[in-house]
Amino acid sequence: MKNKFLSLDWFLEMLHLKKKEEKIAEELINKVGEKPYSVIKMVNGVITVVLQDGTILTRVNATDADFDLCTAANTIVELRDIMTGKEAPKVEKKVEENKPTKEDVDSVIKGYSIIQHNPEFTIEGNIVYWGVVRRSLPQQLLEAVCKLVANDGTPLTVEETLANEKYNSLKKFWMKCCLNPNAQSAEDLYTFLSHHKFKIDKHGNFYAYRKVVSKKTNGNKDLAEFVSNTYIKVKAIWKKSPKNYVVVVNENNYSFHPKDYQFQKGDLVLGSLDSMYDDLPRMTERTYTSAHTGKEDYRIGEVISMPRHEGDDNNNVSCSKGFHAASKAYDYSGFGDTYILMIINPFDVLSVPIGEIGKLRTCRWFFACVLDEKERYILDEEAFDVTDLGDAFEEKCMTNLSEHIETICAEEIKRHHFNLPKWEDGEVKQIINTLEEMTAVVKSRVSKFDSDAKG
Repeated sequence: MKNKFLSLDWFLEMLHLKKKEEKIAEELINKVGEKPYSVIKMVNGVITVVLQDGTILTRVNATDADFDLCTAANTIVELRDIMTGKEAPKVEKKVEENKPTKEDVDSVIKGYSIIQHNPEFTIEGNIVYWGVVRRSLPQQLLEAVCKLVANDGTPLTVEETLANEKYNSLKKFWMKCCLNPNAQSAEDLYTFLSHHKFKIDKHGNFYAYRKVVSKKTNGNKDLAEFVSNTYIKVKAIWKKSPKNYVVVVNENNYSFHPKDYQFQKGDLVLGSLDSMYDDLPRMTERTYTSAHTGKEDYRIGEVISMPRHEGDDNNNVSCSKGFHAASKAYDYSGFGDTYILMIINPFDVLSVPIGEIGKLRTCRWFFACVLDEKERYILDEEAFDVTDLGDAFEEKCMTNLSEHIETICAEEIKRHHFNLPKWEDGEVKQIINTLEEMTAVVKSRVSKFDSDAKG
C-alpha cells in the first residue's frame, strides 16, 4: 500500500477549507448596506436578535455597550461573535505553570456560589457531594465545575447547567470514579488527568497513548489500520458521522468517500466506515501484542482486559502489574513499534502512582486506533475533539455493568478491606442507575448527531 493513512495535516486542511467556505457563504447572505438582523432588543439585561433568516440569538447579562455593538454589527459572523462574547478577546498573560490567576480564583468563587443553588449538589461545611454519591468531591474537580458554571462571567442557570454537555461529561466521569474500588485513585485521577492535559469525552471516559508491538500477519492489517485511523479523524476532527462515508480500494490503495461520490473505474466499495470500524476486532487476529511478554492478543476496536485482582493498585509502586497508559509527558518510545490511541473508563484505573510522570495503570482499555508517528501526540491538536469519539467503547462499558461492578466488589473484599470506599449497596445501585439514565440520553443525542452530521 502506498498510503496507509491520510495525514493529519490533510484532515485539518480540509476542515479549514470547509470552515472558510461556510464563513464566506454566511457573509454573502448579508446584502450590501443591509443589517444582518430584522429585530433586535434588550430587556432586563437580555439581548434578543432575530436574524434575516429567522434564527434567534440571545445573550444574558448583557450591558448597554454589548447592545450598541450588536446594533452596529454589519455581518452575521460579527454579530454571532458579539452575542457569544467574542468581541473582546482577552490577551493571554504569562503565568507560572499551574499557578491560578486572579481570574481563575474569581471564577471559582463565583461558580461555588452558583452550585449552592443546584439541587444536584449537597454542601455540608467544607464538603461537597455531587448527585447520589456520598463521597466528597476532589478539590480540583470541584474547581473545574465551578469555573464551568461561572462561564467566563456569564453564569449558567441551573437549567443551562444540567443541559450542558461538559457538565454532564464531568458528572459521568465522577460517577465512574466512585465505582472504582481504589478510593485513592478515584480521588487523585482528575488532578492527574488535568495536569497532563488528558481529554475526557461525553461519556466520562478519558484518552491516553501507548505503544504496542506489531506482528506480521496475512490478514487485513493495513485495512484495519486505515479504517481505524480514518474513523477517528472523521469523527473527532471533522465532527461528521462515519455512517455517511464508504471505504474504497483501488489497485491496493485505500481511500474513503461520501456515499454519493462518483466512483471511478476500478473502485471497489468495501463497506461503510462505521460498520467496518465495528467489525475491526474480527478483521485481524494476533496482529499486535505487548513488548513485555509478546503473548497478548491486542485487536483494534476491542476492549482489552485482565482480572482487576491480578493488577497492582498500590499507588506507591510506579511500575508493576497492569496495563500502562501514558500522556505526552511520559517517554513510552521503548514499549513497541506502533503508536496507538486508547480509551479508559475511570472505574477500571488500578493506580495513579505517586510521583509518576504521566503514566498510570489500568485493568481494562479500548484499542481505539493506530496512529502514524507524526500523530503520536494527536490529543494536542485543538481541533481533535473527543466528545463524540468513544461511543463504541461506552456501549461495551455499559453492557452488564451491574454484574461487572459486583464482580469487582467481590474480588476486592477477598483481597483487602482498607482500600474500599464506604459503599452502601443502595448507593452503588443509584450510581449505576444514574449512569444508565445518562447513557440513554446520550444515545438519543448520538442519533441526532448522525442525522445532523451529513457527509
